[in-house]
This record gives sequence, C-alpha cells and structure tokens, in this order.
Amino acid sequence: MPKVSKKQILVVAVLIALLALGFIFKNWFVVAVVNNHPITRFSLDRDLEKQGGKQVLESKISEMLVLDEAKKQKVNIGPTEINEKINQIEAQLTAQGQKLDDLLALQGQTRKDLEKQIRLQLSVEKLLSDKALVSDQEVADYFKANQSTYPKGTKLEDKKAEITDQLAQQKLSAAIPAWLENLRTQAKIYYFLKF
Repeated sequence: MPKVSKKQILVVAVLIALLALGFIFKNWFVVAVVNNHPITRFSLDRDLEKQGGKQVLESKISEMLVLDEAKKQKVNIGPTEINEKINQIEAQLTAQGQKLDDLLALQGQTRKDLEKQIRLQLSVEKLLSDKALVSDQEVADYFKANQSTYPKGTKLEDKKAEITDQLAQQKLSAAIPAWLENLRTQAKIYYFLKF
C-alpha cells in the first residue's frame, strides 16, 4: 500500500474544505441555474450595473454628500424623530387599509432601509429649512387661487397647516437640486468605474 504523506493529506483536506465552502457560499458565485446552465453573480452584477449602475452610484454619492454636510453643520437626527415620522407613515397607511411592513416587503425594503431614507430626508429638511419658509401671504394667495377645489364653506384656517406644509415641500423640492449640485462642485469625487 502506497505511503500517504502529510502534505498529500493537507492538500486533500484543503480541497474538501474549499468544496464545502463553495457549496455553502454558492450564492456568492452562482445565483441561479436554468436547464443546467449557471447564471453567475458576476454576470448578474454586470447586467445590473448596465441597467442602473450610474443612477445608483450617483444616488449613493448624493447620500454621502448630504450626510457629510449634516455632520459638518452639526445636524443630528435622533431615533425619536425617525420613529415619529415612521408612526405618521404607518397611521396614513393604516387609514388607507395598508400595512407598512407589507408595503416595504413589496418594494424589497426593510425598516432599516426606511429609517435610513427618513434620516436622509430629515437631514435635508433641516439643512435647507431656510429655503422652505412660507409666509402667511403665500398661504392666503394659494388658498384664494385654489378655493374652488375645496368643499364649500372651507375656511383658510381649516387648511392653513396643510397648505403651509405643501408650499414648504414645493420650495424644498425646488431648492434641493441646486444645493446638491453646489455640494458636488465643492466635493472631491473620484470615479473608478465608468458606466
């Protein structure tokens, strides 16, 4: 019987370990098999990059710029603020007969994803709060221009908070692109991947 060296045993053990790891972590390499033909993660990632890579990368860059600016300006969003916003969203969805967790699952998101989005949104709102100021005159003008859309007998006081919020959101939405572009021009952004 041939003599087996320690080196050969080690090589066999390493191969077995690699095969076991390959099987355990197969989804790192192969994401599906169709009629015995594998679809590799590399192929999937490459196609996903082609479809939305530039948009996702730009979104990630914008997110980092906002969070960096919030940190510079000492804007902190605490868990209480995030939970209040989530509770508002849940109340609105419940009133419509929907559940937040179901809606998030449908969109392929988790509560952590939502918390991250809310932190980003609240950071932008605080950073640009001066751009979203609404005067009483603007509210009155809006109410007057849109009075025909409200039920008869509706008074300005009944809709003031709603109109103020709507106008503030419009101003904020209008200010964000220029503000983000300004952050981009001031930032040092190096691209290592071209789409």
